[in-house]
Amino acid sequence: QVPPPRMELFSLSFYVLCVICAGIQFSKSRGGSAGPPTTPDFKKFQHVYLLVYFCSVMGDWLQGPYVYALYDYYKFTKQQIGFLFIVGFGTSGVFGAFIGQYADKYGRKLACMAYVILYIVSCATKHSPNFYVLLVGRFTGGLATSILFSAFESWMVAEHNKHFYPSEWSTQTFSLATVGNGVCAIAAGWLGA
Repeated sequence: QVPPPRMELFSLSFYVLCVICAGIQFSKSRGGSAGPPTTPDFKKFQHVYLLVYFCSVMGDWLQGPYVYALYDYYKFTKQQIGFLFIVGFGTSGVFGAFIGQYADKYGRKLACMAYVILYIVSCATKHSPNFYVLLVGRFTGGLATSILFSAFESWMVAEHNKHFYPSEWSTQTFSLATVGNGVCAIAAGWLGA
């Protein structure tokens, strides 16, 4: 089967932009402008954090393209599907305002582990065509998303400070996390197409 011309254009653009970005990153690292020099210990810390973070955001992005189609497959009306989405995004919006405080109080690592458990529950509910089970899944998914975009970063900053790494090194980690999140989003959309 031949992909439609739009997909070919998208794929070509994606590959060209990836090569350009890789070239820019390579030239920055060769030219010494990739940031202040770091230590092997910090690089290990950074790689572990980014691996966990990228796996987490990829999981979040991957389910996105399929959720509407799944609800449609379960024969829900547009209003019911809209309500499910509102519950998920609303939960994330409401709890996102203060979930970071709970992570600080009860432990950032615990909050990150709670993300995994909540996300497993959210994904497991997708196997049921029952509206109320899916509603629970959207609620737990909203909580998990709030944790993903608050506790992971605060855990990284706390560990960064605990090891007395220079504060300017965190800029590198945040930059890589932001770019990687975008790449994960594009890759998930591409895989979901």
